[in-house]
Amino acid sequence: MAELPPKSPLWIPAHPESTNVAKFIKYVNEKHRLQLETYDDLWNWSVHPQNIREFWRDAYIFLGIPPRSRNEAQIGPAFENVLQHGKPPPMFPPPTFFPSEKFNIAEFILRDHTDDQIAIYFVREGKPGIENITWSSLKKHTAEAYDAMIGSGVKAGDKVAVVMSNSVNAIFLSLATLAIGAIWSSASPDLGTKAIIDRYDQIKPKIIFTDDAYVYAGKRISLEDRIESWSRSLTEQNDQLQDVVVLPYCGVSLNISRVSRGITWEEFRRRGRGRRLSFLELPFSHPAFILFSSGTTGTPKCIVHSAGGVALKVNTDSRLQHDMRPDDVFFQYTTTSWVMWVLNFVNLSTGATMLLYDGSPFHPEPDTLLRLAEELGVTIFGTSPRYLSELASRNIIPRDKYKITNLRTVTSTGSVLSEDQYEWFYRHGFPRTTQLISMSGGTDIAGCFVGGCSILPIYAGEIQTKCLGMSIDILDASKTDPVSIEALGEPGEMVCKQPFPSQPLQFYGPGGQEKYLSSYFSRFGDHIWCQGDFIKEVLNTKGLVLLGRSDGVLNPSGVRFGSSEIYAVTETLKEISDAICVGQRRSFDNDEIVLLFVKMKQPYKLTAELTASLKDAIKERYSIRHVPAYVFEVPDIPYTINGKKCEINVKQIVSGMNTKVSGTVANPQSLKLYEKYYHLPRREKAKLKL
Repeated sequence: MAELPPKSPLWIPAHPESTNVAKFIKYVNEKHRLQLETYDDLWNWSVHPQNIREFWRDAYIFLGIPPRSRNEAQIGPAFENVLQHGKPPPMFPPPTFFPSEKFNIAEFILRDHTDDQIAIYFVREGKPGIENITWSSLKKHTAEAYDAMIGSGVKAGDKVAVVMSNSVNAIFLSLATLAIGAIWSSASPDLGTKAIIDRYDQIKPKIIFTDDAYVYAGKRISLEDRIESWSRSLTEQNDQLQDVVVLPYCGVSLNISRVSRGITWEEFRRRGRGRRLSFLELPFSHPAFILFSSGTTGTPKCIVHSAGGVALKVNTDSRLQHDMRPDDVFFQYTTTSWVMWVLNFVNLSTGATMLLYDGSPFHPEPDTLLRLAEELGVTIFGTSPRYLSELASRNIIPRDKYKITNLRTVTSTGSVLSEDQYEWFYRHGFPRTTQLISMSGGTDIAGCFVGGCSILPIYAGEIQTKCLGMSIDILDASKTDPVSIEALGEPGEMVCKQPFPSQPLQFYGPGGQEKYLSSYFSRFGDHIWCQGDFIKEVLNTKGLVLLGRSDGVLNPSGVRFGSSEIYAVTETLKEISDAICVGQRRSFDNDEIVLLFVKMKQPYKLTAELTASLKDAIKERYSIRHVPAYVFEVPDIPYTINGKKCEINVKQIVSGMNTKVSGTVANPQSLKLYEKYYHLPRREKAKLKL
C-alpha cells in the first residue's frame, strides 16, 4: 500500500506532562516496573488479555473510587477468568467486576467536598440569575428526599422514575434514590405520553416524580393533560406504582385530583421523620440505572447498568481520556432522557463544578450558552455537531465575541463531526488552544468506545483514539467470521473484544437476555461485542472516522459507505440547512440506490443547477459510486428528541417496510413526507444522472 501524505494537525497538546493520563502512565510504570512512554503504549498494555484485569484495577485505585475504608492490598482483581483455553473470556454473559467490593455511588459522588464550595451553577430559561448550589445545600436536599423516600417505603432494588427537566431537583432525587440502593430511571417532560408509557410500563416503578410544566424557547408548556393520561395508564397496568409526586415548576399549579395516585411535593416531604442521610453498602455491580435505547422503530430496550461499572467507566473517560480536573467548571447540554444526563451527573464525583442548564440553547439569544460559559469560566463544554453547525450558519464566532480563553475542552457527541466542522472550529470558531473532542459510545455502555486524548494531536474529521481498556478492532462487515481489516484502513464493523465494567448487567423484562445477546453478540459470537457502528482507521494518523450506523450503511452496487460522508459535503453548501441520506431497496429492486433529501435555507430552492453542483462535489470528494441517484427537497428532517437523525425510519419508509414510530421522534409528522418516495420508478426505468 502506498504511503499516505502526512497531515497537519489542527491542535497539539501544550503541556502533556501535566495531564491526568500522563500521571497515570507514570503510576502504571512505577507499579508494574514498565517503560510505557506514549498513549499507544498505554492503550496496548491496557487491552492485552494478560493485563486487562490489572488495568481496570489500577484505574479503580488511581481514580480514588474505592471506599475510604479499603486499602489497596484488600482490593482483588477486577474480574475472574482472564484466559480460557488461550482465548479472552466471553463477554456474554457479562463478567462480574470487583465481586468482593462494596460500593455506593451516591456516597462516592458526595464524598470529600468542602461544604461551602459550589457544586452546581443552575440556570433555567425564563428565570433570571444564576442559582449557586453548594455541596452543603445539595446534601441537605438529598437528605430530605432520602428521608421522605424511606418514609414512602422505598428500599434497595425498587425502581424510582422521574419525568423531569434537567434540574437540581433531578440531581438530588437521583442521589437519594441511589443512597437507598434503589434503581433510577429518568425521562424528559418533552417526551410524548406514549413514549413515557412505553418506558415505565416495562420497569414498573414504585414511585414517579414529575414536573407539572416546563419552559422551552420562550414557551411555558403545562403537562397537566399528559400527566393525567400517562398516570392513568401506568396505574392501571402497574399495581406496584404507589405514588406520582408532582413538583411545581416556575410557580405553575396543577390540579392534583386529575393525577392517578397523585400527591403534591409537600405531601411527599411530610413523610420524612428526620432520618440522617446514610448510604447502603452494596456490591460493586449492584444495579443503579435503567437507561432506554432510542426506540425510534419500536418499544425501547431497558438497559440496566451497575453503580460501580458506571462510576469507573465515566471517571476513566472524563479524567483519563478527557482530562477533567477538580478545579474545572464543566457543562453538558442534555435532557434527562439521554445517557449524557447520567454521565454528566456522575461527573460531579470528580469534584469539579457543574453548570446545569434547563431550556433552549438558542433562547433568548442564539449564543446564550456561550454567554454563560464566559460568565462562569466554563472549562469543559459538552455539545453536539448540530449546535456547532447552528453557530456557523448564524455567523457566530465565539472567540471574537466572548472571553472564553478558559475553555480548555469542547466535547461533541450524538452524531459525526465532519471535517469541515473541525476546520471551522479552529479557523473561525473557538480559541485555537481548545481541544475539540469527538466521541462515540452511548446508552449501551454508559461511556465511550472511542474519544479524545489530552496528549495526542487532533486532525480534521478524525476521532483521536480508542479509549483505554476498550479492546477496539475493525472487522470485515461483509463476513460473519471475525476478520480484522483495521490495518488496511478499510471501513468495517467496530467491535470490542474484551470485557469492560460498564457492560449492561441485563436488559430488563421478559426475554431481556435474548435481546441482550441478539443486540451485540449475534454477529460474531459471545467473545466479541458488535456495536453496530461503521468505522475506519486513518493509517497515517491512527485517528478514527465514524461513518454511521451499520444498519444505515449505504451499499449501492456493493460499495459500502456511510451517510456521514455525504453530510460532509452538504454541510459545505450555504444553501442547504440540513440533509438526510438513506438507501432504498424495495422488494422488487435488484439493487440499492442512495436517496438524498435536503432541507433548504430561506430563500433558496433546490434547482437543477444546485443538484448538479452537489453531485459533482460528492463525485470529486469521493467517487462516482457515492453520488445519490436522486436528490429531493423536503421541508423537514426527522430527529429524535436527543438530536439524532431518524435514518432507519426513513430508510424503512422509502423501502416499503413496516415501521413503528415511537414517542422518541421529536417531529413524527415529518415522516409522512417520505412515504411518496416509495413510489419512485422501478429500477429499469430510473436513470442515474451523474
